Amino acid sequence: MGLLTRGFSSFLILTGLFRGSSSRTMSLAFGTTTATTTTFNNRIAVVTGSNKGIGYYIALQLASSGLFRQVILGCRDSKRGGKAVEEIQSKCGKSRQETNVSFLPLTVGDKESHESFRRTVEDLHGQVDVLVNNAAIAYKGADPTPFSEQCKPTLDVNFRGTVDFTEELLPLIRKSNDNPRIVNVASMAGRLSQIRAGALKKQFSSSTLTLKELKDLVNQFEADVLNGKHVANGWGNSNYGFSKLAIIAATKVWARDEAANGIKINCCCPGYCDTDMTSHKGTRHANDGAKNAVLPATMEDCPTGEYFSNMQVSKW
Repeated sequence: MGLLTRGFSSFLILTGLFRGSSSRTMSLAFGTTTATTTTFNNRIAVVTGSNKGIGYYIALQLASSGLFRQVILGCRDSKRGGKAVEEIQSKCGKSRQETNVSFLPLTVGDKESHESFRRTVEDLHGQVDVLVNNAAIAYKGADPTPFSEQCKPTLDVNFRGTVDFTEELLPLIRKSNDNPRIVNVASMAGRLSQIRAGALKKQFSSSTLTLKELKDLVNQFEADVLNGKHVANGWGNSNYGFSKLAIIAATKVWARDEAANGIKINCCCPGYCDTDMTSHKGTRHANDGAKNAVLPATMEDCPTGEYFSNMQVSKW
């Protein structure tokens, strides 16, 4: 059974036609444009960090598409998670009759929380068809925490936590026989060019890089930061940027590893959005930024192992 949108080079993809054999017309959350959609009654989507900002709009757009029976919000804050569910359900209109929106507690970076989330989803639904890893942290520029002390917390959530949670859910995603997808929300800050040492850059971009090797590289970056040697050793000078670089590299590793299982795995940059993370200095609305994640989560003829930015496949 085919999925959602055809092609990926234009904004019109997400406000235009959704193609399929059995269709109806509904108004999508992306705007006022109506779209022809296909209903997939048994598809399950999970979105982490989805009680506000970009993650909220990713969940809203997936729930409004009519392509999922269930959209599950994974959030740390139960009160905000419950409120987000109510808001999304109220905005879904007619699609609410077919798509249920729910919330489960999730703290990315907490292994027990990952396991509890997986057990609950497995008990209730048996599988996951789409996972969008959006949860992340970033220290503000004015934060007085020393750079070396920001390193481990940032990596533990943005890279290690995301990797562990994804590995926890992969067995459920492999059970999907209906276009399984993983989308990792990265950032333009994760650009490969931040790595100054040519040898290191080649390791991250290698087509034979393994997840174990990537974890070792991340550990080495942390060790060099703690020893004050990261700049001299050719690393970048941003903990957040490096964490997103590592997630982009992980995306490409997973895409190769899971190709035989039919799972399409991509990452995206939502752009500089008006969110709490940017102290609302971003120039792009979070609803528009979210479309860069929804696109590879739902498009027809989806590539794998790619980095999406500005609604198209872009150079890392």
